[in-house]
Amino acid sequence: MPTLFTDGGFRFFFVMFDLLNELFHIHVGDGARKLCKYWIFADGNYELAESQSFKQRELNNIEATLTSQMTFIQEAYGNYCKSNNLTINYKIKRNA
Repeated sequence: MPTLFTDGGFRFFFVMFDLLNELFHIHVGDGARKLCKYWIFADGNYELAESQSFKQRELNNIEATLTSQMTFIQEAYGNYCKSNNLTINYKIKRNA
């Protein structure tokens, strides 16, 4: 499970198996019982997919980190996919 970085006591990471079988997303956890998952779009936006035990204030902080680190996250994802011969596979936004 490649860790991209930690911030505010939370670990931001990928899961290799997920990269093989799902659209691009990032997991965030506290190393204990809290875990959430965000879908990542090619334009740098993101969407909360699921959350376990996080308070809204914590999700707001995580989302601020996602916003500020999105270029790094997308570059790391692209490099990781390239070095492991994986297809870059972003979630597509649906028209509202």
